[in-house]
Amino acid sequence: MYLTDEEKRILDGEQGEIARRCMEFLVAYGEAAGAEKLIDIDGTVDVHPGADWVPQYAVTVDEVRELAAKGEKFKVPTFSNKPVAPGFIIDGWEACGLPRNSDPEFHRKNLEALQPYMEMGMVPLFSCNDYLVSSFLPLVGQHCAWVESSAIPWVNAILGARSNFDGCFHTAYLGKAPAYDMHLDENRRATVLVRCETELKTDMDYDLFGWAVGEAVDIEVPALVGIGKPNYSQLVKMNSSLNTGGQVRMYHIPGITPEAPTVEAAFGGNKPREIVITREDLRRVYDKLNYAGKTEVDFVYLGCPHYNIQDVYRAATLLDGKKVKTKLWIMTNPSSYQVAVRMGLRDIIEKAGGILMSGTCPGALLETPEMQVMATDAAKQNYYLTGMFYPEKLDVWYGSMEDCINAAVTGKWSGEWR
Repeated sequence: MYLTDEEKRILDGEQGEIARRCMEFLVAYGEAAGAEKLIDIDGTVDVHPGADWVPQYAVTVDEVRELAAKGEKFKVPTFSNKPVAPGFIIDGWEACGLPRNSDPEFHRKNLEALQPYMEMGMVPLFSCNDYLVSSFLPLVGQHCAWVESSAIPWVNAILGARSNFDGCFHTAYLGKAPAYDMHLDENRRATVLVRCETELKTDMDYDLFGWAVGEAVDIEVPALVGIGKPNYSQLVKMNSSLNTGGQVRMYHIPGITPEAPTVEAAFGGNKPREIVITREDLRRVYDKLNYAGKTEVDFVYLGCPHYNIQDVYRAATLLDGKKVKTKLWIMTNPSSYQVAVRMGLRDIIEKAGGILMSGTCPGALLETPEMQVMATDAAKQNYYLTGMFYPEKLDVWYGSMEDCINAAVTGKWSGEWR
């Protein structure tokens, strides 16, 4: 891989051991990915703070603390995705009922460990969809280094910036990333035309559609036509399930996404193959995501990706004046959590017996609530949490927000395909 003179000097250790190790990682990673060079990041970096990518190149919390004490800063604007090493609840942890996460000392120590990252410039948004609340986003064509399965297709498709799954301390510290895949023009063009032949109306419709498309196209870049006009919540749902049912890190919606004013522009000269998604395809995914053997539900989880403030408002409205019979968690980002407190939404949720939280999800915690049957409105959480429980079996019901809140209130699942 070609390195500039400056990059060679970093690799030779002229900027210190940590910079050398970070450069060594980027070179090894770039060569494994087939990159011909590194690229300077002119957008933003999104990180899981504290997460180690490869042990031999890891930068420890103590080393970050030393850098922060010297006044060193990240080279580019850097934002935190949810913490995963370990995952822990940012707001609302006091009532979660989990041994570790309800311990004030556990919470204090984890926040303390993130302090040096913040001193180096990391903005503590602590959310899987920090892109919904960040007040500083990359522009079309800017090179980024983001992380997390829903964030990657969002930055590429919706924002039109450029990133692979490589947001980490190393890319933030050096301000560089390997130039391959989504950083290159030729890899961003659509290769599959996906024609939706059923009307998409609800959040669940878009969630199921995204999964069905992901399964059908795998790692290819689809152009989606006939999907109607999704609202923001629906777009977030579809975006996350595209990269869960498959590995779709880039897609085009002609007339909506920045690089596809037309279908022809989306393909950029590529000759597309075409697939069709019907109502039967959505029903097949719905059936796949519902695999509980009994109707009794003991845990309901909402907020994957993290609910935006309008989602929290809708959930609180559905719970207003009611009482739940199950554990009910509603997860949002820390910024929207504070808005929900100000609006009185947290009080409504708590009065109903639920818990409003921020900053994590059951799939990222070191512990999960005791449960045998879960209900959720997220295909993504369904998939990840089931995998976490393996080889133990977790029964899961999947449906709409309304279905899930009804299950929390009655203690039984009565959701149905609509």
